[in-house]
Amino acid sequence: MQVGEELCDKYLKGDYQYVLAVHNDKSHIHCHIIFNNTNLYNGLSFTTEHNQGRKNERAWAELREISDGICKEYGLSVIEPKGKGVSHFERDMQLQGKSWKDKLRSMLREIISYSSSFEDFLKNCTDSGIEYVYTPQNKVKLKFRLSGEGQQRFTRADTLGDEFEPENIKKTIERALIKERIQNHFGKYLTSTKPTITPTTPTEAKPEYVYKPPTQEEFERVFGAAPDTANKPVTAPKPTESKAPEKKEDPWAPIRGMGKADEIIAALEAVGITSYTEFTSYMFSSHHENDHTEKLAELNAHIKAVSSIIAKMKHYNELLPTYNEYVGLSGWSQSRYRKKHSEEIEDFKQTRAYIKEHSTKYTSDGSQPSMKDLQGLLKRMKVERDALLPEHEAFLAKNAVAKQYTRAVRNYKNEQTNRQAAEKSRQRKLGLQKKKDYLE
Repeated sequence: MQVGEELCDKYLKGDYQYVLAVHNDKSHIHCHIIFNNTNLYNGLSFTTEHNQGRKNERAWAELREISDGICKEYGLSVIEPKGKGVSHFERDMQLQGKSWKDKLRSMLREIISYSSSFEDFLKNCTDSGIEYVYTPQNKVKLKFRLSGEGQQRFTRADTLGDEFEPENIKKTIERALIKERIQNHFGKYLTSTKPTITPTTPTEAKPEYVYKPPTQEEFERVFGAAPDTANKPVTAPKPTESKAPEKKEDPWAPIRGMGKADEIIAALEAVGITSYTEFTSYMFSSHHENDHTEKLAELNAHIKAVSSIIAKMKHYNELLPTYNEYVGLSGWSQSRYRKKHSEEIEDFKQTRAYIKEHSTKYTSDGSQPSMKDLQGLLKRMKVERDALLPEHEAFLAKNAVAKQYTRAVRNYKNEQTNRQAAEKSRQRKLGLQKKKDYLE
């Protein structure tokens, strides 16, 4: 009684009449409080005075905060919030590890994972001992009851979580089918290759994958039609025991509500883009860790230049005997020899000048490198280029698919932003109008 009176005094501050009753008809002692909605002194309603603004500023949030503070002060237990629709009894069962709702959620997730359609899901529920009521025309479309667990009444799907609503169950199964089709159709385009550079330690050895894009016909065949529910996959055997998977945040939540979201997400995941955050890096950023365009262009330029120098050196060696014979002559014999071999001699001089001009930048001291040195450099540059190519080609594949859907996603996000701004403006105007009506 003392705790209840202190709560009313702090919450109502003496401005509202109240009646307090203490009950012990349950396993825990609790209070029932009824108070007058009209302020004793100014005649205003409680709702007008205290229940406006954002949810975390409203009266019920303040009441809970005051109640928790008093309970802690007196050493009483405080119920920590967990989801929605959790009763005192259900919360106690969760703490003891006996919650039938947790068991029901675990079983439903398992059934969804091996169902090939929503109808198949309902059939599997019956086979697994879960009763259901599916009424798509009603507001409450789906309810469950776990047989043999002492559950007296059916539980609405929305109280178990949004993932168990009929539409979300259908989407989950459909996404699994799309991913399976992508694996079946596009798996052949991912071919494993051996690393081109030997790693320094055994743990660094990782397989590289080269993405070979599918043809337009194959791409349209996979994404242009709805999932093929006629050819259902073979139903996997039902495990006898399983643990509920950890609830993970949806990596595609920001675009899950847009049209053809499942097709877009499946296409992005097929090339290795696994979340909306990663997708935005291709939408808004021009710099990517795996984009080796500049590095490859630089390597190719040097490979071309060094290859040209090596070719000139080989040509130099072919012309060298002619030039040495020319230098070994003198007088009329040299003049006559030069007249006969003028093109070879001139070509030799130009080749020598080209080698001297272009090869010295590939040594640290500016000296002219040997052909062997240049051939070793050329080999190392090709190895480096070949090591970058698989990662770069995977980036190009991701970038191409991301760009394909960038405009549609941007338009969807802009529409969402505009709707939110319009709603905020409407709420602001409504608040100002209420304030004006009150003052009048």
